[in-house]
Amino acid sequence: MVTQIGRSTDPSTAEHRDDVAGPEVASFRYNNPGAQYPSARSARFGQTGYGIIGGNHKIARFPSPVNGAASNFDLLSRSYVGMKIGEAGTKWTGAHGFGVPGYDPNATLTKEMVDDPVQAIPLLKAIASRESGKGNNLSEEQWRQAHKMFKAGSADAYLDGLAVEVEIHLPAGGGPSGAGLLKRAREHIGEQYVNCLVPKDDPHWHGPWDCAEFVSWLVYQEAGRLYGCLDDTAPPATADAYTGAWKADLERLGKRVSVEEAAGTAGGIVLRYPPGAGKMGHIAVCDGRGGTVEAKGQRYGVVADTVHGRGWHTGILIPDIAYGTSPPIKVNPPAIAYEINAPNMDKTIVMRIQEALAAKGFDPGLIDGDFGLNTQAALVRFQQAEGMVVDGMMGPETAAALDVSLDTGPVGPLPATGAPFGSLPPEAQQLLVLFLMMLSKEKPMAADPAKPGQGLELLLPLLLQSALTGKQLDITQLLAVLATGKPIAAQPLNTVPAPVVQAQPQAPQAPADLITQLLPILYERLTGKPWPGTEQKTDAPANANVPVLSRPSVQLSAGALGIVTILQALGSIGMPFNLGGGATDKVSTTAGTLSTLIPLITGAVGATGGWGALAGIGANLLGGIVSAFGKKN
Repeated sequence: MVTQIGRSTDPSTAEHRDDVAGPEVASFRYNNPGAQYPSARSARFGQTGYGIIGGNHKIARFPSPVNGAASNFDLLSRSYVGMKIGEAGTKWTGAHGFGVPGYDPNATLTKEMVDDPVQAIPLLKAIASRESGKGNNLSEEQWRQAHKMFKAGSADAYLDGLAVEVEIHLPAGGGPSGAGLLKRAREHIGEQYVNCLVPKDDPHWHGPWDCAEFVSWLVYQEAGRLYGCLDDTAPPATADAYTGAWKADLERLGKRVSVEEAAGTAGGIVLRYPPGAGKMGHIAVCDGRGGTVEAKGQRYGVVADTVHGRGWHTGILIPDIAYGTSPPIKVNPPAIAYEINAPNMDKTIVMRIQEALAAKGFDPGLIDGDFGLNTQAALVRFQQAEGMVVDGMMGPETAAALDVSLDTGPVGPLPATGAPFGSLPPEAQQLLVLFLMMLSKEKPMAADPAKPGQGLELLLPLLLQSALTGKQLDITQLLAVLATGKPIAAQPLNTVPAPVVQAQPQAPQAPADLITQLLPILYERLTGKPWPGTEQKTDAPANANVPVLSRPSVQLSAGALGIVTILQALGSIGMPFNLGGGATDKVSTTAGTLSTLIPLITGAVGATGGWGALAGIGANLLGGIVSAFGKKN
């Protein structure tokens, strides 16, 4: 699809039907990020007609997503300023009422927000992402262009007011030059992107392109030599260009320069290496002022973009091509980027990325908060499927397409009641994910009978103490246990009191000696080891050759106990026997009691090998209880 920025049109285009078929979502096909209706006003921004989409709805068509986004900004400014953002989202979507993702529905949309590109662009990105379900098809530079067009008042005013493009001075004596390379590149803006083979010796080729084929074709057309191909001695019509070959030719043929020098040179080239063998990197031609011309991806085509805010590994100047002299340009690195070996990555955000990839069918492997090879491979597959720059890096554009936030704060407005996970506070979500993550590493049956369920073994003292005493888990201690791999001592336990809803008479508390009797027995029967701090005990598990934590029933019970304990600590269900004293109704107390006892009893049955063995343990436990009460009385 041609995506050259178009000029203003006639208001009659609002009545001109012009359907666009294809597999892409409607907002992409019609270059209309916000999927707005046609109108006479939209002709100012280049509207060319309208199409009919699902539900017999009309959608305005534009020649470029820049035109469409500019019209979307104009619509926001004219018809939505002064509304609550939640109400604006409802109106925009035709009363579907989904709001604007990531924004407080009670906040007011102001004119200052729409006029400020720093605030307006993320807002319209959020709207566009929800409309498409897969982000948007504008580059960062195109978003900036769209907002400038909106501020100019029309496509004509924007295009007429543009500064003269980087002036291209071709060498007086002719010959290959960086300026000539850039001039050729600009002639193909708006052409289609497809991962394909391009005949380098065809001067009339007008797409499709991929990024490496585009730049290799430009070099051959300008300098008459192959560069960046798997075989630079192959016939030009069949030579296959590849970013990995660009990296190899750079080492073999030169000339390597800094990204800053390439960015400041008309016709300079910037390269991002492939994320792995056989994977795709990215490459672009620089305009000498911080801009680029590149075959960016299937959803973008050949576009003018920017060198800033992106990850580049090196700059390249082609031997035998003459370049003008100009100072280097300071290139701004990505404000935020997640990739292998990137510094200061937030594990919570990495897990968010992994969960989003998995939800869309791109398996990142274990959801563990580590950005490793599996996560990178899943991200690359996602980028390929979405027609984006395939670089294995999670930046703002890929995050928008994946519909995931890279912010460390809360993500979007809180869901309505009835969403049990999303409504939890962030630290509670992290705790629950951490516990489930640990459980996911456990095997149904231990490969090494000598080391069954190690993670569960470390956590059981904390879980049992919390479940039976009505005290809340301390996240700091839980993390320390998992990080060090060492079990906690039986006393003292670092717990914090469970929250109390209101002052009321305390329920009878279980005798301290009862807890002292119960915890070691349960722990020993589940793990086959004495309670931490009492290692002098020598009692063995029911079957020394098959440790009980390798039994699925025990592992599932321990997992259920952990989740129940977290929910009790968060106040979602009551404590067993109202031990915390915070329950206000019998239903909550009953639910808390059963939720605790069922996994305990199930695990105990699995650990002992049946009800008969459990009866013997019960007799011992009953004796301990009687003894404990005897001491009290």
